[in-house]
Amino acid sequence: LKDKERVMAVIPTRDFSEGKFLVFGTAQGMIKKTLFKDYDTPIRADGIIAIKVRKGDELVRVRMSSGKDDIVLVSKSGHAVRFKEKLARPMGRGTAGVKGMNVSDKGNSVLSLDVVDPKDKQGELLVVTENGYGKRTKIADYPIKGRGTKGVLTAKLTAKKGGLAGGRVVREGQELLFISQSGMVQRTAVQGISRMGRATQGVRVMNLKSGDRVSAVALVVESTNGDAAADLAAEEAAAEA
Repeated sequence: LKDKERVMAVIPTRDFSEGKFLVFGTAQGMIKKTLFKDYDTPIRADGIIAIKVRKGDELVRVRMSSGKDDIVLVSKSGHAVRFKEKLARPMGRGTAGVKGMNVSDKGNSVLSLDVVDPKDKQGELLVVTENGYGKRTKIADYPIKGRGTKGVLTAKLTAKKGGLAGGRVVREGQELLFISQSGMVQRTAVQGISRMGRATQGVRVMNLKSGDRVSAVALVVESTNGDAAADLAAEEAAAEA
């Protein structure tokens, strides 16, 4: 890794067949989609180019897609945008992509990117604030718009509950890890978090000590080895933080 560089995503696979894509999202709202098979190549010790990140920007998250999914981006201002994946045409590895979300307001940036199957009626968008408040809202409640917009409200932010710290598409039956800046970790079942409308504030989901803040949220990856699964999720969250 170069100076100040860090791992942001791990994509486990043995299958580089046709029809799969990697979707990249950056803090400044850029998205890029590249055929997954383009990464089926010998990789040098210092890696290969995966995306061209513009000066002042940084990679936020990478997800695998089917080419027929919807893309959901969540911003620090408490907004979310959902649009058809087909609106982002496939590009080569060494490209910067296209505008996925407008985060031009001062201090705003993209916090997360996820892909959802438009036929999936069970998916929900979970958001959590810096002061440990969160909620989940049905993906169906988010209208499909064009890419490059500011999106719709996904959380009503207040000084008491703090700014938005993270967002993630979840389903009942899954578990989450909430990680704080001081290194505290809390494991929580998705169904234990209240389901609420988009323009709401949420309820307490993590107990924090004075001065501490939520820095990331990660899914506990299903595995035959529960500890290893939790560790993988924690590493991913730490990379996002």
